[in-house]
Amino acid sequence: MPHLEDFQRGTEQQNNAEPLLVDAKGSQCPGPIMTLANAVKEAAMGQTITIEVTDQGFKQDAVSWSAVTGNTLESLTEKDGVITASFTKKVEMGQATLPPKEDSMTLIVFSEELDKAFAAFNIGLGALAMGMKVQFFFTFWGLSLIRKKPDKELHKSIKEEMLSKILPANDEELPLSRQNMMGLGAKMMKQVMKEKNVPPLDFMIHLAKYNGAKFIACNMSMSVMNITPDELMDGVEIGGVANMLEYARKSSLSYFI
Repeated sequence: MPHLEDFQRGTEQQNNAEPLLVDAKGSQCPGPIMTLANAVKEAAMGQTITIEVTDQGFKQDAVSWSAVTGNTLESLTEKDGVITASFTKKVEMGQATLPPKEDSMTLIVFSEELDKAFAAFNIGLGALAMGMKVQFFFTFWGLSLIRKKPDKELHKSIKEEMLSKILPANDEELPLSRQNMMGLGAKMMKQVMKEKNVPPLDFMIHLAKYNGAKFIACNMSMSVMNITPDELMDGVEIGGVANMLEYARKSSLSYFI
């Protein structure tokens, strides 16, 4: 049977373990978080893990990952585009206490289609009206809903311009999921909605933001689509998968649209 002295000696060895330095520069979400998680699995309890990342979404992900896993975020800095975060291992991976559910909703907006966007914001506004907290996480095609004309001219390569133009420039160019008919279907749908006194989508988007909904843009999707922060509407945060999962894990309702 181990004695108290053995336990104290083992604890001292763990606390004196050399800090781990992990290089995840150049890796996109979910790469940095997976690299961090694997390093923590190998670390001793109480050991410090420092990771260097260039994915800008990691700034939010680091805070969220710490909150969900129970491992302490000791510091978070950025210099010359490199984010450096240090964590202390407090809990074995997968052993963290589940957070209590909140009266909140997380909507993952993947589609750029007009009818699906209406559904997402109709649900979100309904939740806000019932006093719930609401988080919208926009990924891939869903980034179209929160794009705006940039305040300054952006210099992109031909390939970057082509990729960014894959997305509709704003909510006025959104297609229907069915019977779009080269844009005619979407125009007809907007006209019918106007006749039925359904508020326009841009109004619903700004109403949700005004009433406290949190808007988060997926940094990895922005990188793939060559969308810069200057092309997003004001007040949009940039995060990654860990950031989204923190909200979804606490939410009483989650939707993927």
